[in-house]
Amino acid sequence: ERSFHTILNIIRCTVCLKPARPTIHQCAAGHLVCEECEVEVNECPDCKQPFSSTELPLYISQILEAFPKRCKFSNCEVFLINDDEHEEWCGFQSSRCRIVNCGRYVPNRDLVSHIQRKHSSQLIVEGKGTLSVPQDAETKHKFAISV
Repeated sequence: ERSFHTILNIIRCTVCLKPARPTIHQCAAGHLVCEECEVEVNECPDCKQPFSSTELPLYISQILEAFPKRCKFSNCEVFLINDDEHEEWCGFQSSRCRIVNCGRYVPNRDLVSHIQRKHSSQLIVEGKGTLSVPQDAETKHKFAISV
């Protein structure tokens, strides 16, 4: 496991610090940059050398592509192999809180605790059911109902 992390550190992009994925370029000193980051910077942040427009040889790109990649969601430590479906259900994927006047993006794994902490005074109803509010009632609360 230690050697795996050593390799990941060697192939990391000098800009985003994630394992670089093809198409990859390098600076004159050999530091790597991924294609997405190269368009954002004019020089290597590590050594201030310009990046070469020459791509790495195909076999190097294929070796790098074969390495597991880290899940794209912040704080998730899972490594994916090939077409792993982890990112589709990753708990660090964010969803927008749909409680009225909130709209905050919260990691899915924290959504329930967010609602409990930030919206405890609001009624949350789950499942099937009927909510009756008398027509003459003065409603001061907003209701979020999930059916």
